[in-house]
Amino acid sequence: MKPLISYLLTVYNKEQELPQTIQCLQNQSGLDGAQVEFIFVDDCSSDRSIEFLKIEAAKDSRIKIIENKQNRGPSVRINQAAKHASGSYLIPLDADDFLTSNGTRTLLNIAGDTGAALVFGKSKRGFQTQALVDVSSLVTVAKDPLAYCARKQIVHMGFLVDSQLWRTAGGADERIFIQDQSLPLSLSAAANRLAYIHDVVYWLRPKTSNNLSENTTQQHHDRFFSALFQLERTGISYTAKRNLTKQIFSSRWKLLRDNGKLDAYLSEPFLSYIFNRLSPRAEISNQKLQHYIKEMLSQKDVRRISFS
Repeated sequence: MKPLISYLLTVYNKEQELPQTIQCLQNQSGLDGAQVEFIFVDDCSSDRSIEFLKIEAAKDSRIKIIENKQNRGPSVRINQAAKHASGSYLIPLDADDFLTSNGTRTLLNIAGDTGAALVFGKSKRGFQTQALVDVSSLVTVAKDPLAYCARKQIVHMGFLVDSQLWRTAGGADERIFIQDQSLPLSLSAAANRLAYIHDVVYWLRPKTSNNLSENTTQQHHDRFFSALFQLERTGISYTAKRNLTKQIFSSRWKLLRDNGKLDAYLSEPFLSYIFNRLSPRAEISNQKLQHYIKEMLSQKDVRRISFS
């Protein structure tokens, strides 16, 4: 029987965290156990993540493991997971995070109630996974999904997406290393409507040295290019352009701030960021944009491809 839900998880050195994550997903309430499958894609872990997953797969036939011989990063691997998924809906997750105990059922219910092929909820750092109460009054339905996603700055996993929408959008942009920067924007750009639950559905573990979020330079670099590539689309609304432009200016300023520059609040990126927030215009001149691109490409300690 074709599963209703495919959970997509990328794994890189998550041996210590995987037991709790798997238990959380296996214990999701309001589902028939036969309705789900778990797709784990390992990105060349150097710990015992694969060994642990194989032990779990021997106990639960719904667990599928995909091994690789080269480390390519989470954007490539989440797309690889989706290609092996057979569920009608997909839920991408980081392998060390959690859904609320009825998070999957809640996302499905909202998709059914609103007709949205893409359903997000709030995320928060912590370990609470208690069940959500009725959230029907806490839902926004956006008819310009890209503009809404860019305005909310949605940069996390743990959401529900129709598998056909994923195929239409092409999944995460593999030009960008971290998937949580590009994937929500890419899916939103291809969606007719988006539903957003104003309650916590996805819980992120506290930051550790093993989290990609610790590399703020990579985060801001990927956020910049995620917004840029969407801004280059034809036919997007003025509001979407405005919100994507804000992300471009914001990523430049926050990169400088988080790198501890003493004069950050007197810098050109900060002043441009403030001016952009106050200005009603959505445009960036091509000359400035090319300068910003070179600026981002000069950053060290980030993984990227060569942009033409």
